[in-house]
Amino acid sequence: MSDATPNLKSIWSHLDTLAFTQGYVDAAGVKTRYVNAGPKDAPVVVMIHGMGGSWENFTANFPVFAQHFNTYAFDLVGHGYSEKPDRVHDVTAYVAQLKGFIEAFGHKKVNLFGLSIGGWTSTRFTVEYPDMVDKNIVMSAWGRPRGNITPEQQKKGMAIRADRLAAVDNPTFEAMDKVFSELIAKPEDRMTDLLALRLRIYLQDGMSKVMRNVFDGISPEGWTKNQLDDEALKSVSRPTMVIATPDFPDLFLKNAHEYKELIPGLVWKEVFGASHWPQWEVSDDVNKIAIEFYNS
Repeated sequence: MSDATPNLKSIWSHLDTLAFTQGYVDAAGVKTRYVNAGPKDAPVVVMIHGMGGSWENFTANFPVFAQHFNTYAFDLVGHGYSEKPDRVHDVTAYVAQLKGFIEAFGHKKVNLFGLSIGGWTSTRFTVEYPDMVDKNIVMSAWGRPRGNITPEQQKKGMAIRADRLAAVDNPTFEAMDKVFSELIAKPEDRMTDLLALRLRIYLQDGMSKVMRNVFDGISPEGWTKNQLDDEALKSVSRPTMVIATPDFPDLFLKNAHEYKELIPGLVWKEVFGASHWPQWEVSDDVNKIAIEFYNS
């Protein structure tokens, strides 16, 4: 007899009854894998994943959002199964791809839902193209000037980079588990199919070079070019929410508080029992908070 847990959290435990479309679209010259579900006449939400991720980062959110919104998620350039040209992939490139993605479907204004570098991208996009944004939600806030990073935080960032590069140079299931231990605190939430998908992505040809192009996007030069300094955050003119995770007082929580101090009228929400992936770890809380914000 099987001892499988009936309430196992996995990609397909969320998507198995959802009607959705997965495909590819040209977004600013990048062949971009995407997923779409929800009423076509509803307000649009576009989800933007974190560094090294793919649209599946949002499978715990997608079916719930699709009950209310015309919901999209996509793989950033150099990520997932989107195109991987041999060049540096930075926030400038992600912003251009996001703009092209929105325009490819003929949308004029959208809501944004960004995680980690996806939230950095959504906020930079909001600064540059405010007329295309209705509301923006940021989780695991990032992108503040590098001068704000302590030596300890810098050391931790370098260790994460080393783990990611080691995992892509020698992709194994154990290496994927180590990568996800930096994203999802509880081992029981690091489900097998999440790790298996990341392993398949890392097994694609040329991924060692691709991942180095991704990390080159947050080199000191790339970071300075794309950073969200005080002036940038103070200029945000669209309603913005930050979802913070106080149980993990790391650089991202520090950045979240700086967003709170600088973005006019920012809506601040806290969720507990989560680390870097609150949209997965405490998805019910995040879904409720986000949908209420977009509908307000």
